[in-house]
Amino acid sequence: MLEENALNSGAGLLRRKRLKVAIFAILFGLVSAAIDLPLPAEDFYRAVRAELRSRPAPQDVAMIAIDDKTLNAFNRSMPSRTDDSRLIDALIEAGVKKIVFDRAHADPENPKADAMFADTLARHDGKVWLGIAPKHNIGFQVVEEIVPLPAFREHARLAAMNGMGSPFRLSVVFPTSVVLDGEKHPSLSAALAGYNGPDRSFRPDYSFDLDSIPTISYIDVLEGKFSPDKIKGASVVVGKAYYESADYYLMPLRDGKIPGAYFHIMGAHTLKRGVPLDLMWIPALLVVAVTVVSQSRARGRSVQTLTIAAAGLFAAPLLLDEFGINIDVMSGLLALLFAAIGFQRLSKKYYSSEVDAMTTSALNVENVNEDLDVYALKIANLAEMSEDWSARELGEFVNTLITYVKGPGEAGDVAFERDSLVWLAPRMDTVSLERHADGLALMLKTAISHDWQSASSTPAIGIDTNHAFPLGQRIKKAMQAADEAAVRGARFIINDAAYLEARNQRLEIMRVLEKGLRERNIGVAYQPKIDLATGSIVGAETLIRWKPEGDDFVNPQELVLAAEATDRINELTLIVMEAALVDGRRAIAIDPGFKLAVNMSAKSLSDTHLLFDMMTMLGRIGFPAENLTLELTETAKLEDKLIAPQIAALKQRGIGLSIDDFGTGQSNLEYLEKLPSSELKIDKKFVQHMASSDESKAVVRATIEIAHSLGKIVVAEGVEDQAMADALRAMGCDQAQGFLFSRAITMSELIGMMGGRRIAISI
Repeated sequence: MLEENALNSGAGLLRRKRLKVAIFAILFGLVSAAIDLPLPAEDFYRAVRAELRSRPAPQDVAMIAIDDKTLNAFNRSMPSRTDDSRLIDALIEAGVKKIVFDRAHADPENPKADAMFADTLARHDGKVWLGIAPKHNIGFQVVEEIVPLPAFREHARLAAMNGMGSPFRLSVVFPTSVVLDGEKHPSLSAALAGYNGPDRSFRPDYSFDLDSIPTISYIDVLEGKFSPDKIKGASVVVGKAYYESADYYLMPLRDGKIPGAYFHIMGAHTLKRGVPLDLMWIPALLVVAVTVVSQSRARGRSVQTLTIAAAGLFAAPLLLDEFGINIDVMSGLLALLFAAIGFQRLSKKYYSSEVDAMTTSALNVENVNEDLDVYALKIANLAEMSEDWSARELGEFVNTLITYVKGPGEAGDVAFERDSLVWLAPRMDTVSLERHADGLALMLKTAISHDWQSASSTPAIGIDTNHAFPLGQRIKKAMQAADEAAVRGARFIINDAAYLEARNQRLEIMRVLEKGLRERNIGVAYQPKIDLATGSIVGAETLIRWKPEGDDFVNPQELVLAAEATDRINELTLIVMEAALVDGRRAIAIDPGFKLAVNMSAKSLSDTHLLFDMMTMLGRIGFPAENLTLELTETAKLEDKLIAPQIAALKQRGIGLSIDDFGTGQSNLEYLEKLPSSELKIDKKFVQHMASSDESKAVVRATIEIAHSLGKIVVAEGVEDQAMADALRAMGCDQAQGFLFSRAITMSELIGMMGGRRIAISI
C-alpha cells in the first residue's frame, strides 16, 4: 500500500499552502487589530449600524447650549460666573433636578463673581456638577489636571469631562469614572445617568437621534425665553456649542461638527440602558481563525465558507448592538479578505478555470516515484459538448468522471487539464494494467453514454510506466499517449519502452511522409483484379509501394495512419491518384474497359475541395472518369448530410464507388445503404478463413448474395491459392485479387501481362 502523502500529493500540497495562507491571514488580522489599522472603517460601520437603529432620544436629559447666539449676546465673550449663577437659579426654578457643567471653573474670575458663584452652589448643594480632568497623556503631550477652584468644590459635585477620541475623531470612548486625589468621581455621562455600576470604558450609542435631544440656548434661559415644562424634572448639561469651539467630534453619516456635550448625553442614555460590553476584536478573529483553517483543509476551490463568515461578521453586530454588546469586525474582515485573495491565487495557479478540479501543477511534478503509474484520460469532443453546456453542467460532467475514475482503484488526486483528466495510481504488472485500463475505458464510455446521453464523446486513456522519469515528464507522456489513443480510436495506450520505440518509428514515418509530400515522389504499384469467370485482368488496385530512403519499403498502412494523424491524408490521396492516373492511361490504351481503383477515406467525401481537385486532375491528365473507381475505407460512421451532394457529383461524372474491406470496422450493411456503390470488396480475413471456418464461408456466401441482389460487383481480396479461387467462383464471386494472381507490380509489368493476354487463373 502506498503512503497517503504519495497518493494525495496534490491535496497535501494545497493543504500546506492553504494553511500557510490561513496562518498569515490570522497574523495579519491580529496585527491590524493591535495597531487599530481598520479603526476608521470600524467607526464608520458602527455609525451605519446606529443609523439603521436610529431612535428618538429620551427627553430626561437636555442640552443648555453656549451657542453662537449666546456669544453674540455677550459680544463674543464666554458667559461669566455671574451669568452661570443666574443660569443655575433659572434652571432650578424651572424644575431641573441636576445641572452638569461641561466646564471646570478652574481659574479665578473676580472676587465678587467667584463669591456669588460659590454662594449659588451652596444654595443648591448637591444639584450641580462641575467638570474635572485628571492629569493624563495625549501622545507625547502631558495634560495637567483641571479641577474647579477649592471654594467651588465645597458645595459642587465633580464629574470627569475625559473622553478618548479616535485618530480621525470619528468616535469617542468615555470612562464611567475617574480617580482624582485618591477619590473616585463619575464621568459626565455617568453623572447625568445616575450610574453607580462597575468602572468601565464604553462607547456612546450613536443610535439616539441628536435632533430629538432637547436643546435650549444659554441666553434664552437667562432671558426666560424657554418653556420650563421642556426641562422640568430633567437633568441638563451645560456645554459649548458655538461654531469655533474645539470641543467637538465628527459623526459619520452626519454633516458638520457635533459638540462634545451631545456625546455625553448619548453616553448617559447608553448607561441608562445598561453598561455596554465591549468584546473588541477577539470574537471576530476567533471566528475568522476557525473559518480560514477549516477552508485550508477543504478540497474544492470554493470560498463559500469565507463568504458566509464575512456575511455573519457583518450581520452579528446589528443584533448584538441591541443587547449593548460591541464587537469590532473590521480586523476579522481584513483577515478574511487576505485569506480569500490568497486562496484565490492558489486556485488560479492550481485549479482549472473551467471546472472545480485541480490542474497538474498541483501534483508533485519534480518527484520520481517508482511505485506509481501515471494515467491520462482524454475526453474527446469535450469542447464541442461544452458549447451547449453551462459552466455548472461542465463541472458536473468532469466531476462525475472523476468519481468514476477514483471508484474502481486506489487513484489519488485527479487533475483536470484542458480536455484531459490526469491521476496517479499504484503500479501494476503489464497484464493487470492492460486489463484495468480496458475495463476502465469501457466503464467510462458506458457512463458517458448513459449518464450524459452522449455517444459522440469517447474516452481514450494514456498510461505512462516509465517509472525512472520525473512525474512532470511522465504526465506529459501520458497525455500524449491519450491524445494518440483518441486519434487512433483506441481505448488505451500504455507508454512503455515498446510504445516509445513505436512512437519514434511513427515520428520517422511522419518525417518521411512530409518529405514525400513536399517532393511529390511517393511511389505506387498495382495489384491486378481478375475476372473469376474468364481469368482475364479487368482492372487493378493502386497501392503505395515506396522506398523513400535506402532499400526498404515503407509500410503503407503506417504511412496512411501518419497522414491521417497529421491531417495530410487528402494531400497523400491526390499525389497517389495523380501517379496512378498517369500510369493508368497506358492500361486503358490496351483495354478501354480497364478499371483503375484508388483508395480514399470515406470521410474525404465531405471535402468539396478534394473532390474539385480530383475532377480537375482527371481533365488535366485526360483520364476517363468512368474508368476510375474510388475504394472507400473508414473506421467511423458517415454523416449522410455531408456526403450526399458529393456522391451525386461523382455518379454524374461516372466515377465508380467501391466499399473496401467489407465486414470490418464501419464497413457494414449501413454503408451499403448510405453509399450507392457499384462494387463491394470482401475483406481477406473472411476469404482466407473459408477453408477452416464455416462461419467465414457463410459470411462470404451471404455477402455475395446480398451484393448481387443490390446489383453490385463482388471482389474477393487475399486469394492465395487455387482452392480459394475455385470456391469463390462456385459461390458466384465476380472478381478477385491476391498473391495467387500477382503481387503488387509496376504498371509496365501490368501492361506486359495485359499485352500478352495472360490468363491469370485456371478455369
